[in-house]
Amino acid sequence: MSVPLISSVAFTEVDSAGTLNEKAGTTKSKLPIQFFRLTGTINGNLTMTDDSAHKKIILDTNGNNIINSSGSPITNNSSTDVVLKGSGNVQSTLLTFTSEVTDTSNTGTTTISAADNSTVVVTSVTRDADITSTGVACAKGFRGSFSSSTTHYVPASELITTPSNPGTNSGELSGGAATTASDFATVCGTDLGNVDASGFSITLSNSTFGLGPTTFTTHTSSDTNNRHYDLGTVTSGSNTFTVGVSIVKRSDTDIRIQARTDLNTIGASTSLDPTISNITIPNNTVAGGGRTIAFTNNLAISCVLSGADPFDSVTVAAGATNTQTRSTTDGSFSLTGTISGSDGSSRPFAMKDINDGTGSVDETEYTGTKSVSAF
Repeated sequence: MSVPLISSVAFTEVDSAGTLNEKAGTTKSKLPIQFFRLTGTINGNLTMTDDSAHKKIILDTNGNNIINSSGSPITNNSSTDVVLKGSGNVQSTLLTFTSEVTDTSNTGTTTISAADNSTVVVTSVTRDADITSTGVACAKGFRGSFSSSTTHYVPASELITTPSNPGTNSGELSGGAATTASDFATVCGTDLGNVDASGFSITLSNSTFGLGPTTFTTHTSSDTNNRHYDLGTVTSGSNTFTVGVSIVKRSDTDIRIQARTDLNTIGASTSLDPTISNITIPNNTVAGGGRTIAFTNNLAISCVLSGADPFDSVTVAAGATNTQTRSTTDGSFSLTGTISGSDGSSRPFAMKDINDGTGSVDETEYTGTKSVSAF
């Protein structure tokens, strides 16, 4: 119900969201003093557009709330301040922001304006190569001569190509089911340094003689060009044979896995062959093979990131950065940030201020509880 005009004052009762000028009507909206009084809760936004005729604008909550779950409760675009009165709560309840890049080739910086210009930075990084294999076969010997056609070295889950300087342990990803001798030289290091390094392991067994499985993290014996891993010994007639494998360096570009006993030479049963169920070789890297995804929180308070792509229930303090690392070249991400809590005056935080217009809101005579921006 409209309130009659008194002099140059326009009284307008408000019971729903929308533009206040329009609610006042064409005639009243031109009067110099605009007085708006709420008659019920407002769910959404109240907007005031600029009009040079306005000298004073009053918005009386009259004990009613203005709540906007998706943005600011007030948008004052007038050059005249909106004077806020009353005890009703004026609050934004928007507590989340989102950011997403679906392009898997993405690198660089994404700025999230909805989160006070917080950023997500995707960087290409060198990462550890996954040189871990199961079911690896050792070389089959014939009087000490080894045929590459019957030799499997390390059919790894991830291989690296041989760089120009074998043994530098840095290369690009390659496909294929098995490495070559030169690839294996790269993986092992031409000085067998990666075979001797912390993180190396090889698991051997021989079910015929009940040996193993045993995991070796270091060799049982060695010399300059060989690392030996012995499961045990077995006796056949007057002969004792070693069951195990050796990693043999034949040259800087030819390193291979070989059975400890040349069975064809001694005429023994191939049941002496060990089974290599797993081998892991450390200190290999893939240049540019990984991605780091770093979120920097520019809000005034902490936020919780969710979505598991890649941030999953991660709390990031104000001004802090959280970095997630991927072992792939996927630079895409999708995240939702959530804030919570109140300031020292028990005013709830929100992702928006109570006014997102170009004009101002005068809160001098306001006694309700407003939300405050997390910016």
